[in-house]
Amino acid sequence: MRRLWSLALCLVLVSFVVAPSLPPARAAAPMDLAFWGGWTGPDGDVMHQMVDQFNKEHPDIRVTLTTLQWTPLFDKLLTSVRAGQPPDLMGMHSQDISQFSTLGILEPMGSMVTGAGFKASDFMDVAWKGTFYKGTQYAIPLDMHMHAVYVNTDMWKQAGLNPAKLPTTGDDFVAAAKKLTVDAAGRHPDDPGFDPKTITQYGVGMMNNHHGFYMWYALLAQQGDPFIAPDFTRTAFSDAKSNAAWQWLQDLVFKYHVVPVGETNPYQDFVTKHVAMLIDGPWEIPGLNTVKGLHWDTTTFPRVFAAPAAWGSGHLLTIPKQNDKAREQAALTLATWIVQHDQEWGNSGNLPALLSARTSAAFRALPGRRGFLEEQAYEIMLPDVTQSAQLYSSAAPSPIVVAAQAALVRDVPVAQVTQELRNRVNAILAAP
Repeated sequence: MRRLWSLALCLVLVSFVVAPSLPPARAAAPMDLAFWGGWTGPDGDVMHQMVDQFNKEHPDIRVTLTTLQWTPLFDKLLTSVRAGQPPDLMGMHSQDISQFSTLGILEPMGSMVTGAGFKASDFMDVAWKGTFYKGTQYAIPLDMHMHAVYVNTDMWKQAGLNPAKLPTTGDDFVAAAKKLTVDAAGRHPDDPGFDPKTITQYGVGMMNNHHGFYMWYALLAQQGDPFIAPDFTRTAFSDAKSNAAWQWLQDLVFKYHVVPVGETNPYQDFVTKHVAMLIDGPWEIPGLNTVKGLHWDTTTFPRVFAAPAAWGSGHLLTIPKQNDKAREQAALTLATWIVQHDQEWGNSGNLPALLSARTSAAFRALPGRRGFLEEQAYEIMLPDVTQSAQLYSSAAPSPIVVAAQAALVRDVPVAQVTQELRNRVNAILAAP
């Protein structure tokens, strides 16, 4: 009996020695998500940093951020949808929602937004409303942005101007721009003998592409005229008010000579002190903060006509339709996290749509936001039309780019610019 017990014990011990050890269970591979957005400036660097932080905090999700200019990015979106491989999360603007929702590309997000714990009172009202089309919510608001005026305060002082009194009206803006514009002999545009061919320093830098149209749009609104009729079938602006808006912008270039003709990089001109003021958006703030020796401030887009108005837009986070609900939920997790960290996104220069982030002491303490924040009460958004990709494209032959370059680069008579803009826009709106 004792020998049997000894034999059994030996067999047990041998089994422990010779039995192969099983490898440890592998952790599940993280889910790869594609996130696309048009943040190609310094704001893109901020979003990349946020995505990196999200990936660190969520080891089960691995996000790759792709950034392109908005127009080619939307082309890429359409191609990816046709191929059955859309991105999991897509940045857009409020004016893009109608087109892409009508095409059936976007997932309705009303229940997702509510489930994530967000409600209308959490956001700027105009930002929240921009996520809806025909009563259905297709996005979560991320930010608001608009045009304002950057001012080099050192150049301002050197021109004998008071940095505590930055311009807010059209007349004050033009007067300051003239004092800041200097030819090789040190003369200003109103001085006898001023030579516009030898200008060494300009008063203003501004874009002559689709942003030229955005400035016209703001000046049209300052006169109380809408761009498009409420039924979205035709333009609604008057010739006289359109002409007046284009004329004011055109005169900055060709009459007062305070803006370089055919300017290609206003931001760089401001950084190198070739221009003393810059009309641009808040996305330039992170880059400007890195320029040593550049001292600047912001003021509001000038009120040229009866009422203040500044073009504005907002970035939104949308989820393109797909069949994989697990991926959809992971995309919602990413979108929720980004919006919950809207204060960090404020470092991009864009103004957070989330009120708790916008009103935080940390955000309010950030430099250079004053001019933008003062405009939030009268920011005007572009009409949300289903033909937005054609109408608002940043590339020619978009009607808004053609009009801006005709007025601001080629000095085409403004009445002709107005008529051609109207014809081109009406043709797009009338197309089936």
